[in-house]
Amino acid sequence: MSFDAKQMVRVAKRMQQATGYLELGMAQQALGCLDGLGFLGPFQAEVALIRGAALQKQHRYDEAVQSFEVAARTAPPPLDRSAWLALSLWYRQAGDVNRAIQMLGNARGARPPKPGTHGVQGQP
Repeated sequence: MSFDAKQMVRVAKRMQQATGYLELGMAQQALGCLDGLGFLGPFQAEVALIRGAALQKQHRYDEAVQSFEVAARTAPPPLDRSAWLALSLWYRQAGDVNRAIQMLGNARGARPPKPGTHGVQGQP
């Protein structure tokens, strides 16, 4: 699927709107901005990060983690650090201290993810 200039502008505007709604505490409206965007191209990680933050505000933690994992896997370093940090905080709140430490290590760049797993699934 192609990602033309028109789609790039559309996605960027929706991301900006969604971020504004999040700053106002309007998570449902933020999610509405991100729905139906279609192919995200290079914005996939950023959209996943915004979506995760909105889901987290709605206490939809399992869905938020899935979005943060997508962001962590698809964002290039060092842009992936925000997603790794969000995952670390979530796992800490969930009581999974070992995974929280692993994700924090990924966020800090101290423990780079293993090739092919990016530290999300199956990492010891």
